[in-house]
Order: sequence, then C-alpha cells, then structure tokens
Amino acid sequence: MDKKRHHYVPKAYLKSFCDEQGQVYVYLKDNPDKVIHQSPDSTGFHKYYYSQPLPGGGRDTNTLENLFAELETKWPPLVERMIRRDNVNSSLGDLFAFIGLQRARVPASRDACEGFLVASVTATARSLDAQGLLPPKPPGFENILDQVRVAIDPHQSIRAMAQVIRGAGQVLDQIGFGVIHNQTDVPYLTSDNPVIWFDPSVPDAQLQPYVLRPGGPVIFLFPVAPDAMVYGDSTIREQFARNGMLTSDATDREFTNQVNQQICRFAYKAVFAQRKGQEAVIRKHEDASPVLLSDTQHLPGGIVVRSEYVFGRRERKTRWTE
Repeated sequence: MDKKRHHYVPKAYLKSFCDEQGQVYVYLKDNPDKVIHQSPDSTGFHKYYYSQPLPGGGRDTNTLENLFAELETKWPPLVERMIRRDNVNSSLGDLFAFIGLQRARVPASRDACEGFLVASVTATARSLDAQGLLPPKPPGFENILDQVRVAIDPHQSIRAMAQVIRGAGQVLDQIGFGVIHNQTDVPYLTSDNPVIWFDPSVPDAQLQPYVLRPGGPVIFLFPVAPDAMVYGDSTIREQFARNGMLTSDATDREFTNQVNQQICRFAYKAVFAQRKGQEAVIRKHEDASPVLLSDTQHLPGGIVVRSEYVFGRRERKTRWTE
C-alpha cells in the first residue's frame, strides 16, 4: 500500500511531548491564537512528501518513508535512556543520525533548498536576457521576467538532503554535547524545525539562524522531551571527546525561558507544547521564521547567487505540477 502521510516531524519524536491524552498542543505561527489539540499522527506531515519519480513513470511513495522509519524506531528507547540519565555513549551514532536527518527533512530546510534554486534560475534567466540570448519579448510584455513565477521540482530538495546532512555533520563535529534535564515548572517546547544552532557571540537582535563564523563559537539545542534537551557547546568539545555525553540540571526558569525563546524563533510553521501556558513566547515570534535570503552578484566570469539564513517571513512557493 502507498503511504500517504509522510511525517517530517516523526510521530516517534512527538510522542515524548504528548499529554495524558496522547496529544500535543499545536500552535501555528500564522495564527498562534488558535491552538489545535491533536495526536502526533495528525500533525507534522505532508501527503507524499518523500515521493520520488520512477524511471519508467509513476512514483515511489514508500522507500524513503520506510528508510526513515527504521531510524525512528530507535528513538523512543534512546529518549527513555536519556531521561533516566543512563549512559547513551554507545548510541551516539543513532542520536546524531536522527538529528542530522531531522535537520534535513523538514520544510524549513527543503524550502530553503528550493528557494536557492529559484534564485539561481531567475538570475540565470536575467543574465541570458541581458546578453540578448533569450527570444525577443512580445510587444507589451517587456517586463515579462518580472512576472515569471519559478517552480522547482520537489525531488530536487529531496536530493539535496544528503548535502544538508553532510553540512550538519561538519557543524556537529565542532561541538561537545550533554543532556540538560529541566527541573523547572516551565516545560521545554519543540517545533517543526527542532534542530537549532547559532553563534552566541552575536547580539540577540542580530542573531541569524545557522550562520556561524569560521572557528567561532557554536551553541546547539535539540529538545527531546519537556524535561530533557540535548545541548551542545563548542567550548566543551574536548571534554565531550574525553568523557562522552554528561548530564546536568537546569533549575533556573530564566534559562528554560531563553531556550524556549530560541525554539519558537527557529520554528518554521508550528510550535508544539505538552500543555498550554506559553502562548506569549510563541506569539512573540509569530512574524519570523528561519528563511533563506538570496541575492545575485554579477562578476566578470558570470553570476554568483549568494544565500544566507535570516529570520524573516516565509514566502509562498509556486506549486510544482507534473
């Protein structure tokens, strides 16, 4: 049977954030005042999100979904071990594989990949037009290039996931990791884009998502449950190399609030909560998500499309039709 619901936020991941009814509270950034109480099966998915075209026609809707499911089955027991403060150093491969995949598979990443391709196609068309290499424009349509909407085959962003995972691995190699157990009465939130890293030396108002300086400091956040988070810091890399993942406690509500600020900030379309009560911090970041900003530079040898993540408004994609 073809699998229709392709989850980019795995049910196995959201299970740890469920309440006693087995549901999570979903806050959409486009309408944070409307909270949706639903099961993990009913959120964090798109139909046929990982479908791939077959050489002979048709599409394969199951291969990637089944492949990801193999990794997802390892996640709940790993979370339970982290919550119990067990030693998980023998399972770091599964932990980082899950994190790397979660960075690459979400709409925040795939939309950015497709957005870069849109910018590249647009820049190429304008360059060819400037060189007189495109057909003459019809009378009355001299600005036709300003009206063109470029659509990208979503299969291209699936192919780009491997490159995104490799890039995430290069960042993770710079960091030491531990598990911070939340001992406050403010639970960790999570989102549809839960893998977070940033440069802590940048003032908060100027902070950009996923933008780092070569050799500069890195902070990493990945909530795994309302009371546990994988925390990374480039300053403890050597300690991590010697001792593996250690555990610590967060007893300061201000620290937990700061973590939740970043979780809401890095959320793309939705924030997930185990219970109500943090609407103010969710609403504070409703107007911005991590998006890719691209500009074109014309050089003697051709054009270069330069892209960088910023916090901004999501733009509606032009839908690809086969």
